[in-house]
Amino acid sequence: MKKFLLSLFILLSLSGLAQSNDIYAGLVAYFPLNGNVNDYSPLQINGTNYNAVPQTSANREYYYFNGYNAYIYAGYDDRGIVDSLTVSVWVNTTSFANQWVVGHYNHLDDRGYHIYVENGHAKLEGRDGSNTYYRLEDNNNYINDGEWHHIVGIIARNQWTLIVDCEIRGVLITNASNPLYTINSEPFSIGKYTLINAPDPTYYEGGIDDVRVYNRVLSICEICELNNMFDEDQDPGSIKQESNQINLDIFKIYPNPTENYFTIDLTEKPDEPVQMTIYDMQGKLIVKKLLSKKSTPVNTFNFSKGIYIVNLQIEKDTYSKKLIIQ
Repeated sequence: MKKFLLSLFILLSLSGLAQSNDIYAGLVAYFPLNGNVNDYSPLQINGTNYNAVPQTSANREYYYFNGYNAYIYAGYDDRGIVDSLTVSVWVNTTSFANQWVVGHYNHLDDRGYHIYVENGHAKLEGRDGSNTYYRLEDNNNYINDGEWHHIVGIIARNQWTLIVDCEIRGVLITNASNPLYTINSEPFSIGKYTLINAPDPTYYEGGIDDVRVYNRVLSICEICELNNMFDEDQDPGSIKQESNQINLDIFKIYPNPTENYFTIDLTEKPDEPVQMTIYDMQGKLIVKKLLSKKSTPVNTFNFSKGIYIVNLQIEKDTYSKKLIIQ
């Protein structure tokens, strides 16, 4: 699997924060942007649309922002954000302009966060009450290529992580001992930010889809699930989601939970051997082997009780599921 997975396991484990395996737990903003700008999180703070246009392309529903007067505002409520959060969004742009994607931020209050695209590079930026402006930028990769890209920004108190397309693109440790990202003096905004005393607002040009904000740090399983389930051939708002399973159509694990063994059942017999790896929750590699059959039993007799991640590398793609050993 991509190096991101092991690295993120370690990074988020070190944060010491409680994690969940339910991608709906802790949602404080959820805008699928499937024909409306309603908030489907438990808070239900619906948006107001200003000139953004609903679009459908390649089975994906999203909203198009024209780069000069299109945006969505969704209330001033702080949504329960204090010192930890995760923001996830899909973007599709060809612009080189500086672009505000999504966030809740006020530089005068010295608090808030936002996902940004500048000169084609994804960024996570914001303030935490320490009179410091923080910036994480993916300098080595351009996302203004007309393709859909998944951007995730994670703030675990004073640890910032920028993830683009399931790869870590930046990590920052701040010096703030009691960071605060609470903001209720500016609107939660998709596609536009007006910097006070600046001559013009910053807009976004292109497609935006499936905006999510959590008041907690997402686990590796959840980030992997979001990234692998939502691609340009599928509409995030219409995908069936089942707990503890990722990429349901690629392979199955049973029994799960288990004790001494489990079986991996591929949808089809592979033309070439498929590499399987299993990691524990500390990021330690437990098993690595090649699978050449449609169904393969795997012995777990020596596994300790707990949660593991089973990864399959199929051609250029990686697929993951959670395994529970009782």
